[in-house]
Parts: sequence; C-alpha cells; structure tokens
Amino acid sequence: MKPAPTIINIPVGDFALPVPRTGSIEARSGHDRSSAEGREIHLRVQKKRAQADPSYQAEVPVSRVFERGGFQFQVNGRLDGIFRRDPPCIEEIKSCFNLWELKRRLSSSGMDEPYSLQLLTYGYFHWLEHGVVPGLSFHLVSSRNGACEDLPVQLDLEAYRVWLELRLDQLALEAAEAAKRAHRRRKAAKNFPFPFAAPRPGQLELMGEIERGMVEGRPMLIQAPTGLGKTAGVLHPVLKQALERGQTVCYVTPKNSQHEVAEDAMERFRDAGVRLRSLTVTAKGRICFMNEPICTPEYCEYARDYYGKLARHGVVELMARKRKLKAGTFRELGEKYQVCPFELQIEAVPMADLVICDYNYVFAPRSALGRAASLAVEQAGKPNLVIDEAHNLPSRAMDYYSPRLSSQLLEGMRGELAELPKPFRRDALELLEQCLAAVAACCGGGKGGRPARIEPPVAPFLELDARLRALLSRYLEAEVEIRQKDPVLRLCHYWGEFAEILEFAAGSKRQEFFTSCEPGPGGGSVKITCCDASALISDRYAEYQQVVAFSATLKPFEYYAKLSGLDPGVVRCAEFQSPFPSWLRKLMIIPQVSTRYSQRERNYDRIAEVLARVVALKSGNYLAFFPSFVFLERVAELFQAPEGVEVLLQERKMSRARVSEILERLRAGDAPTLVFAVQGGSLSEGVDYAGEMVIGAFVVGPPLPNFDLEREEMRGYYQRNYGNGYQYAYTIPAMAKAIQAAGRVIRSETDRGLIVLMDDRFLQQEYSSAMPSDWFESGANELVSGAILSDIREFWGQ
Repeated sequence: MKPAPTIINIPVGDFALPVPRTGSIEARSGHDRSSAEGREIHLRVQKKRAQADPSYQAEVPVSRVFERGGFQFQVNGRLDGIFRRDPPCIEEIKSCFNLWELKRRLSSSGMDEPYSLQLLTYGYFHWLEHGVVPGLSFHLVSSRNGACEDLPVQLDLEAYRVWLELRLDQLALEAAEAAKRAHRRRKAAKNFPFPFAAPRPGQLELMGEIERGMVEGRPMLIQAPTGLGKTAGVLHPVLKQALERGQTVCYVTPKNSQHEVAEDAMERFRDAGVRLRSLTVTAKGRICFMNEPICTPEYCEYARDYYGKLARHGVVELMARKRKLKAGTFRELGEKYQVCPFELQIEAVPMADLVICDYNYVFAPRSALGRAASLAVEQAGKPNLVIDEAHNLPSRAMDYYSPRLSSQLLEGMRGELAELPKPFRRDALELLEQCLAAVAACCGGGKGGRPARIEPPVAPFLELDARLRALLSRYLEAEVEIRQKDPVLRLCHYWGEFAEILEFAAGSKRQEFFTSCEPGPGGGSVKITCCDASALISDRYAEYQQVVAFSATLKPFEYYAKLSGLDPGVVRCAEFQSPFPSWLRKLMIIPQVSTRYSQRERNYDRIAEVLARVVALKSGNYLAFFPSFVFLERVAELFQAPEGVEVLLQERKMSRARVSEILERLRAGDAPTLVFAVQGGSLSEGVDYAGEMVIGAFVVGPPLPNFDLEREEMRGYYQRNYGNGYQYAYTIPAMAKAIQAAGRVIRSETDRGLIVLMDDRFLQQEYSSAMPSDWFESGANELVSGAILSDIREFWGQ
C-alpha cells in the first residue's frame, strides 16, 4: 500500500515568493518602530471598513493543499478583509513609512514582489473554491502621517499557474533536502557517543538529570560548578534528544566571547565521529562590510539584488557543504559574491544542527532568528533551547527593555550634526533642540534636584520620533555618504529605541515598568526601567520543545525561575557539586573586614594589608575583586606590594585588547602578579584562568547595587509581587557576581587555589544561602579562621 504523502504546513508569506527568488534586502517597514504599530493600523482600517460596509468581513482564514513530489503542502493564510459583493473584492492592508516608495515597488514589480504574490494567492484560492475571479486591492497606509491609497491588482490566472508550478517544484526540492537533514540527524542520534574517553565525576549524574527532565517535559535550571564539564554534559543529552526527533538545538550565551566553549564541544562531537553542523551567529555590527549596518539596496551593494546573487551563484548550496559555519566563512562568501554576510547566517540556520548565538537572538524585542523559516519535514516537536550562564538572563532581559535618553549624549551629537550637508543640517539641529527640550521638560528644566519617578508625556516623544524617521528616510534616499557612527542614524535610532519601549510600556500600562528623571547639566536624563522581564520572555519558550538553563550560580532557584519567565512549580532544579577533591581548594571568610558603605573609609587600609600579607605567603598570580571601581582605586592607592609582585589594575571601559593583554601577562607567568578588578566585570565572568594562571582570588564584599531611586523602586516592585524585595533587588544579584568571581580559581583537576571572602555579611543566611552547597557542611561559619595566615600557610604547605 502506497504511504500517504507527508503534510507540510506553510504560512502564505513563506509560500508566496518569486521563483527563482529575486530582489534586494530592504527594511520593508521603512524604519517603522514595531509590528505592533502595523497591527494597530490594520485594526483601525478593518473597524472603519466594517462600519461603512456591511458586506465587509475581516480576518478570514483560508487554506489550500497542493501535492508535489510525494509531499502535501498545506498553505494557510488569513485575508485582511473581503467585501462580499458581486464580484467580491479581497483587500490586503499594508502599512509603511514611505507610502510612495511602497506603491512604486508594488506597481512595477508584479510577480517578483512577495506582497503582490501573497494577494494574488488569495485571489487564486478564492477562484479555486468559488469559480469566481475576485477583485484584488492593496490598501496602503502611511505610518508617517496616516495618508492612504488603494492600489488595484489584476489576477492573471494563466500567469499565476505558471508561477505556481515552478514554486511547487521548488518546494518539493526544498522538502526533499529537509527530509534528508532530518534523516541524517536521526541516524546520528542512534550512535551518539560521549565526546570524551570517560565522563568526569558528576557528568553522568548531570546527563541523567537532564534526560529525566526531558522525559517529563519540564524546563530545567541546573547549577553546576566550573570543572564539571557542564557544557558537554548538557549538550550531549539535549542534542541527542533533538536529533532523535530530526530537530535542532539553539544554544544562547550572554555575549559573543562565550561562543567558543560551545564551538569546542561541537568539535569534540565531530572528532568522536558524529556528523554535525554548527552555526555561530555574529552580531550584525561586527560582521557588516559597510560603515553602518543599513540594509537597503540604495545604500548597501551587498543588500542590492541579494536574492538574485544567491540563486545565480548557488551560495546556499555552498554553505550546505560546510560543517562549521562561522564569521570567517560568511565574510569570505559575502565578499566573493557581493552578498550580505549577516543575512547569509540567517539563510544557514535551517541547515545547522546547533545554532550558537547571543541571548538577544531569542529574548530581545526583535530577533533576526525569527526570520529563519524552514520546512518542517519529518521533524517531531520543536527545537531545544540551551541557556548558558543563565544567571545573566534576568538582568540582560530587563536591559533590553530599559532604555535611557541623556541630554549630555544628545548634546554630544551637535558638532557632528552641524557638519551635515545643507539640505539636512538645519532640520537635524532643530530636531536635536526639540529632543533636548523634551528631556529637560521631564526633568523640570534640568536645574538640579534629585532623581524622581515621573509619568512621561508620551505624545511629544512619539511625535518627535515620527519627525526623526521622516528625516532619516530623506537622508537615506539622498546621495549622502553614510559615515561610521553616522550622527543622523545615531540620533534617530537612539530616540526611536526609547520611543518604542515608552509606547509599549505606557500603552499596556504594565506595572513592571516605571520612568524616572535625573536632573543634570544640559537637562539631565530620562530612563525607562523594566523591573521584571519574565512575562516578556516567557512567551519565547513556546517556540522550543525543551529548555535547559545552566550556570555555576543559580541559587536560590526560585528567584531565577521566576525572573527567567519559568514557573517555579513546574521547573526541575538540580545542583551539582565540584568534581574535584576539597583539599585542592582553601575557602575562607574574613568577617573582621567590613565593606559597608559607612565603614569603608576605616577598612581600606585593612583590606590592602590583608592582600599584601596573603600574597606574600606564596608566589603566584592573584585576583582581587572589588564592589566598584571607586573601591578598587582607594585600596590600590594604599596597597604596598610585596617585593617582586607586580600590580595590574582593571580600567573603566577597558578595551578587549587590554583585557587580552592582562590575560596574556598572567598566562606567561613571568612575575607574580596581583590584578585589581571589579566583580561582574570583564575579568570576573566567562574567563578561564587555567592551571597556574591564577592561584588565588579575593572577593572583597558583596557588590550590592547602588542604593538609589531606581533600585528602591525595583525593591518595592519585588516586595509587592514576590514578597522578597531586598533579596531580589540587592542580595541575590550581588551574590551571583561574588560567586562568579570566586569561581575563577579552580578550573581543572590539577588546579590548587585559595578563595578569600572579605565581609561579615557573607556569614548571614540571606547571603550564604546563595553559595554552592559544597562550600560548607552546615553553615558559612565553618569558613571563618582563628589563625588566618597560619591556615593559609598550612594549605600551601600540604
């Protein structure tokens, strides 16, 4: 008996594409703020149509099944509106910033234009069902000024059938390729070896815990120390389970620099004989060939005729032959074929078994990864999601929704705007003045005073945003050289990001947002603060089958579950202990030192003395982590380095090159070195200090956030919603940084090291409850020494 064809669901937007694909990359919205604005325009037009004409019906679902090459393609869509007259008329509503440009494109490109093909597809479906060719029309609306125009479209049945045959042939080929990928993944899963000869102690337990969580279908929070081999331990079961379903894994990290750990793990799997393809996504700003990453054919030659170049040169097929897809590959192909290297990454997503990217590709308000559509052929369920360094997710997600407008920063653009060509100089400077005035008005004129919570006037900010976008549209259309860090782009994007979040927070009256002003020179600053992004990011989990979040610091689990958008009653939590013998590590708390703000002045010299005396006991490299740069600098002034010990200081806004230089100095080991650094900084998280690179770390006090208006508003929010205001706002974020800093020392089974925590607050339950369970047996008091130097000397002498 012949097997039934595989049914593949395709949204009409992915179905209605030119064959072969043609056209350029362009921001169809014309730099519109958000899709929410487009939906609002749709609803407004539909309501008006329904009131004016009783024959009008909005949001009408349509579906049609086509068979080709052993596959059934079910195309699903929704008509924006249909007038049920004789003959009927189907209307597609499109909002855009530049109405004239969109009308020109739709009028001239015919069946090479996806929007036109979508409307023609709706017309063809109606003809198939009712035997009547309907009227078709675009209703174009300007988001710039509300102007609108109707553009009729004629359905040529014969021309459409020619396109349809070509498109179905193309889809059958794509479906066959997708089926091959799914088959290859399932085959790989059947013999999926662990990439090391023998798992480390704790790795088997870690993998077993994850397997049980996946069987239960529960999201997971896993706390595991460095050295356990948690990356390979997490990836092995998560990848295997996804591959068994013909699916993929998305692996997200807080920043680009941490991609290497996942890439190394994938290389290990490949060395073990598994045919896996990995893709590492590099940020647009870092991979773009142009001065500014503006994706319009008028500005960028790599965006111009992008799809045509891909088809002519078979670029997608070239990428499909590679096992490791990284920035170098995309730059090489981009340069050779004059195509955008960032967009090539998105094209390659469906062919990758593991996609490695930053948090923002999953959790930010807009995500390029969402455009990576592929045919779901012989795949079960959805991809799996792995969140590395997951203790960063709550704060990072809040940052995505917490923009600031600063008069000082705006004023800094004045000089560059004054050098613009004459057609734009006057308008740009006038708009700058109005932006400055809007910020100053929120801050009471900026004549001094304390920060305060405000209810910002939304309308002036949105009006200025519309005018800035109008300027930007004219600027990009003109033959003006776009410089690196172009002032017009910077001003428009800076203001636009703030206006978008302001409109979202004010329109939805979300209690997790508040706006504050801080008077200052030139007018001060206005900031929107998101206290809790959990409701905003929880929806993203629906796109994934399994969610596994892991880190060395995820306690208390309830806090991280709630603020990461996971249900504490459902999430599966597990903590794993260090795989290394306890005698390799000396942990100590010195409660005689206080870092409380009121007592710092009389403790700076005591801290400097402890550092000097402990460092002198054993030659080697040490790290001293402080709560702030001010604290660091005060202790550094008083520190008297023991003979032969070099001192290096982390600098504010330190470049990556300078960080690398410090790490290389420690790696070389030419002289014993003490590095003064800050907790939560570039030297305290996501850095491996292997072997003798570092033998000791001092964690000077918990780095509590500043006690200011913003943090106190957050404390009030957490108290109202979670009943634990101070811990959520202050203690837990501070302890995450402190424990991450402490974890820099013991990185392998051959490391031996000293960890010294300075402050009596580390003994308090609300602080010690965040510590790993293997730091002590019953309480943090066990880490207090009666003879500090003698105990440390004895440890080194063992």
